[in-house]
Amino acid sequence: MCRLLGSVSRAPVTVDEVLGDGRAAFLELACKHGDGWGHAFSEHPDHVEVHKAPDSARENPLFTSLASGRAARAALTHLRWATLGLGLSLENTHPFTDGRIAFGHNGSIDPPEALDQLISPHLAGQRHGTTDSERYFLALLSRLAEQDEVEALVSTLADVASLPGGAKSLNCMLLTPKALYAVCSYDPASYDEPDYYPLLYRADADTVVVASTGWTDSAGWTTLGNGQMLVVDRETLVTTVVAVATPVTAGAGAR
Repeated sequence: MCRLLGSVSRAPVTVDEVLGDGRAAFLELACKHGDGWGHAFSEHPDHVEVHKAPDSARENPLFTSLASGRAARAALTHLRWATLGLGLSLENTHPFTDGRIAFGHNGSIDPPEALDQLISPHLAGQRHGTTDSERYFLALLSRLAEQDEVEALVSTLADVASLPGGAKSLNCMLLTPKALYAVCSYDPASYDEPDYYPLLYRADADTVVVASTGWTDSAGWTTLGNGQMLVVDRETLVTTVVAVATPVTAGAGAR
C-alpha cells in the first residue's frame, strides 16, 4: 500500500511548493511508506522524467533535491509500502514509465500473476519486476494501444476488478501528455482504516493537486468518491469526474 501525490499547474512548481505547510506531514508518511519512492515530472507533453529509489523519501538526498529544486507543470509522486511479500528493488518501485507516461498504484491485486492474461504478448517482455502494480501498468498500456485514455482506464479497471482472487484497491495515478488521471477504486471491507483509500483534490486558478490521505486536513479539499476517476486536463486545468469499476471482493494482503 502506498501514498500518491499528483499536480498539474499553469506555471512550473516544485513538490515543496505543492505541499506548502503540509510538507513535514507528507514526509512523515514515509516512515510507514518507506520501502521506495518515485517522482515523475513533465515539462514537455511528449516526455516524462522519472527518478526513484528503493528506500525512504524522508532519508534520500535526491528526493529532497528534486522536491525543492525541480519545478514542473505536471508531476506524480509515489511513496511505497511493500507488502504481499514483494521485494524492495528499483524494478519494483513506482512510478512505472514508458518514457511518455507514468503510473503509480496504491493497493493490491492478488495473485499478481492473475494480471498476465490482460497484458498483450508484445508487452509481456517489458516487465522488469515482480509486482502486481507493474502488471497493472502493462495491462493499461495494452489498452492504450487501441483506445483513448479514458476508455483504456475504464476498461482496464473493469477487467482487473472482475479478476478472480482478491483486490484490495485499484487506486492509481496516470500522467500522460494530455492529462493527469486519479482513480479511486477500492474494496471498503479490505482495510480497517476507512480513511486510508479515499483520494482528495483541490483546485484553484493555477494548480490542481490530487493526493492520498494522511498529511492534510480536509479543509479546502474535495473527496473523490469510491468508483470515481478525476481527469485533469494539462492544458486547461479543467477537471472531470468519470465513473469506474470497483473491486467486489476483499483480497488477502496488500501491495
